[in-house]
Amino acid sequence: MRRSIPFLGSPRRALLLLLLISLGLRLAIIFRGGQYFWADESRYGAAASAWDAWYHGHRHEALLLIAGTADHLGFKALMLAPAWLQIKTGATTAQPACLLALFSVANIFWVWLLARRMGADEREALWSAAAMAAAASMFYWTRHLMPYDVALFWALACTYVAVKPRPGFLDSWLAGILGFAAFVTYNGYWVLVACALTTHVLLALPGWLEALKRAFFGLLGLAGTFLLMLFGALHFGIYLLVSYLDFSGSINQGDFREGHIVFFDYLWQVEHLTALIWVAALLAFGWLVLRAEGRARRRGGVWIAIIVAVAIILVVGSNVMEKFVVYGRLARQVVPFCALLTGWTAAQLFRGRAPWGRVEQVALAVMLAGGGWSLSVPLRQEFPATFHRKEVAAMEAYRVLHAREGPVATAPGRFRLLYDGFLWPDPGEPLLPAHYETLLASPHPLAWRPYLYEGFNHEQRKKFEATDITMRLVLLKD
Repeated sequence: MRRSIPFLGSPRRALLLLLLISLGLRLAIIFRGGQYFWADESRYGAAASAWDAWYHGHRHEALLLIAGTADHLGFKALMLAPAWLQIKTGATTAQPACLLALFSVANIFWVWLLARRMGADEREALWSAAAMAAAASMFYWTRHLMPYDVALFWALACTYVAVKPRPGFLDSWLAGILGFAAFVTYNGYWVLVACALTTHVLLALPGWLEALKRAFFGLLGLAGTFLLMLFGALHFGIYLLVSYLDFSGSINQGDFREGHIVFFDYLWQVEHLTALIWVAALLAFGWLVLRAEGRARRRGGVWIAIIVAVAIILVVGSNVMEKFVVYGRLARQVVPFCALLTGWTAAQLFRGRAPWGRVEQVALAVMLAGGGWSLSVPLRQEFPATFHRKEVAAMEAYRVLHAREGPVATAPGRFRLLYDGFLWPDPGEPLLPAHYETLLASPHPLAWRPYLYEGFNHEQRKKFEATDITMRLVLLKD
């Protein structure tokens, strides 16, 4: 049943406004800078290099730059389009990030669609989409040229097809293909793909024959497409299977023993109030599920099962099996389903009440306000590239102001830049000289703890937090 929301109108109109605001925030964070801060963003550079090789007649070299290795092959292929546009127009790296922002916003819409497909009304679906939009972990990666939001887009598309009521064999096959697209875009999201396709099979029970049919065609879409890619690569002398096997053993930067710590602490550090809402939804599930009607009970069970399954796979794979280290970007796979569970919980709590009453409005406003506060932290961040431009202006201004004091007072050697780049493996010893004057200062991005869950271990995080790594332009004193 559709009911109007005060000041916003219908839930669909409110959703449209939510998506537009989310897009605006993502464009704002992109143009604040941050591209090429992480070394992994060089995979976007591979697309630009491929065009350069192509235009110089090195066609096979161009192919190798995109498809020669298993690391996020699909992302590199997708980035060929914005890389070509950037070459032709002379645009900055902000433009390809804008394309990735569209995928990030689309993931909010996928959450709405997933809720609706599983039988939620528009009230519950809007709560779920709002919870997704309020998640900072779904926001800050937009500024970086990374594959995570694109892979999540395909994984959620896979899930959407997987939970379709009464799917045919073509739906199972399509779910597998979409799962392949997620995996080939960013290999680390295989966990969510596995959970989505397993859900697809389990939803057929107790019909064992139907479950087996779904498993067969889902595997055909996933593995069949993967095999086609491998054999296609062999035609060009590219041994992708070997590359995939090698790459699977390289996810070891960090500490295997910290899988459970990284998973839970990352989500807390990046979300805060939003994470508390998720915990409350998880705790309330056991009580609310007893009150829920049949289809709603099943829907809530699917959301919580995927959350628990992803968490178990990541923690066991790291802490017990020591196959891969858990990073923040892996933990965020649960966020869309935490948002869906939040929407489900709100629907059960407010069931029987007039839609969008005052209490419900306040609850929704509190969730969005808490999310807005978490989003504001990365939105205010400054990155070394932007800071460097300010450093140049600050040094020039100082020289102009002190020109009368002679060349010694304004000599280039008197200026020093501190912590003005990516810091690895730790911040090192304090760099501050004995006597100095700070001309310009800004917090370093790695002072924000969620970034320290991307390959840094416990000891490295302790060193970062014990060191003042503020980016500085200082003037040395005599």
